[in-house]
Formats: sequence, C-alpha cells, structure tokens
Amino acid sequence: MNSDWKLGLEQTGAMEIVNGTRADMAAAVRRGADLRLFLVARGYEETLYFQQTYAGADDEFAGLMTHHHSHTHRGQTLDEPYFSFFKYDSLGDFSHVKWMSRTRVLQEPQPYQYGTYRWYVCDRWRVVYQHDKNGNVVAGDLEELKDLLRQGRSLKVGVDNFFNLSDVRSKGPPHICFLKVMQPLIERGHVGANCDFVLRGAPRWPWSWQDEITLGMVWPWSSGEIIGHWVAPGSLPFNRQTFRCGMQWLVADRA
Repeated sequence: MNSDWKLGLEQTGAMEIVNGTRADMAAAVRRGADLRLFLVARGYEETLYFQQTYAGADDEFAGLMTHHHSHTHRGQTLDEPYFSFFKYDSLGDFSHVKWMSRTRVLQEPQPYQYGTYRWYVCDRWRVVYQHDKNGNVVAGDLEELKDLLRQGRSLKVGVDNFFNLSDVRSKGPPHICFLKVMQPLIERGHVGANCDFVLRGAPRWPWSWQDEITLGMVWPWSSGEIIGHWVAPGSLPFNRQTFRCGMQWLVADRA
C-alpha cells in the first residue's frame, strides 16, 4: 500500500544526517505539510504526532505536541493525569513541560540522545486563501475556501509570526506556525476556525520551553483577527486577548 507519508530527514543519535536535508524539511513544513517523528529510545520505539508546526527561515523547523496527557510521572503511576507539552527540532534538543494538578509545573527536558531520528512529512495541503493582518487579500479566493468547507474538506491555518504577537516584549525572526482545526465556521462573510490547543514560545530561534511557554485556545478569522484565551502553565486564570495577523488558509487535497 502506498503511503502519503514520506521520509524527509533521517539523523543518527549524534545528529548526523544520513537521508534528506534540513532545508528541504523546513521548506515542506513552510508549505503546511503534516509532520511526524519516529524515535528509537532506550527500551522502546515511538512515533510522535505533532498538532502544531513551526517553520522559520532556511532550515529552521520544529514540531509541537500541544495536548499530550500522561498517567505516570518518573516511573510512578498517578491518580490524576496531567498535560505534557513537547517541542522537538532537528538540532537534537527537545523541551518538555509538565502541568500537573492544580498549579504545579515542572520543566522536564531530557538530555540523552535517541538512537535514530526519522522525520516524516505528508505534503497534502494547498493554500486556498491568504490575507494580511488587516484582512486584505494577498492571494486566493475566500469564496472558494467557503465552498470547500461546505464540502467537508479538512482545514489548516498558518499564522504569520505567531510567537511575535503584540503582547510580547521582544520580537524574533520571521516564521509561520500551522494550527490544526477541529471546527471550521462561516459567519458574517468570513471563515473562522476553532483550533486545537496551541503553544507559543520565546520569539527567537532556537527556542526552549525553559525560555517561555504560553498555552492558548484560539479562534483565527479570515478578517485578520485571532481571538484567544492564554495562560502560562500553572498560572490560572486564562487571559482573553485579540490580535491581528496575516494568515494562510489551507485545504487538504487528499484525505
């Protein structure tokens, strides 16, 4: 059986490249390609599914796991699950934050190297509509986007400079984050999207959750608005904020 998932980059535990290039992987992520990572760890193998992706210039890309939930902690079974937020990139570093019950938060980056890193992409998305932060059309057709959503097509949203939203004190390099959607909406002439949980980090590259992490529940709109409730893990309550961003609206050409 043919698979839409293609090996884009393979690295050894020492981060030596044996297949593909970082630049080609980053280019695929900038096109909105889905991203997965296969790892050989100590005593087990795993494949990570990323709900959010990050692509910067040249060979900069990362995958974010935005709502992983765990039932054990440091080998011990727990009575209550907790959130884990992961960030992986091709430089060999990964960040891990655990938001335990109530307000307890732990930074859990693990320094050991995996035996192999295999980055897979599924390059199945097409930009149907693109606008600037004021909602002015840059490319594509908003009416086509609406028609495709009425046909039940899958949607993904790319937000320009997502880590540089106007509430941060410093700005970082240009980048785009692609967010998965669980509920598209057509209302008042625009397309909106109820997204999965999203994560923002420090506005720099490379970045770590040890520098900064914010969890959001967001609604981007084709008007340029992105409405969200944001919180630093462990620092309830959520804070409602609205920003304006340039965005790309992508529809999957294959299931």
